[in-house]
Amino acid sequence: MSDVEDRLNAYRPAGPPPDLRARILRASDESRSGGLREWLPALAAGALIALLSALNHQLHAQLETRLAVPDDFRPVEQWLSDDGGGGPR
Repeated sequence: MSDVEDRLNAYRPAGPPPDLRARILRASDESRSGGLREWLPALAAGALIALLSALNHQLHAQLETRLAVPDDFRPVEQWLSDDGGGGPR
């Protein structure tokens, strides 16, 4: 081997600290315990969207039935005579 490689081999990386595994597992357990608490705002927003969507659909259906054109409705064009005059013949 060359002189540079011999010097580099003398500097080996140190291993991980002995308590690293315990710290990682402890942090993992702590993050799992607050899982539901983190999702509550998103769940509340989803429920609010579903509620407002249902109310909007119900209101739209009510307005559509109130504003529907009756079957006996005659358009204005039927009131006019064929010659374009406004009076009856």
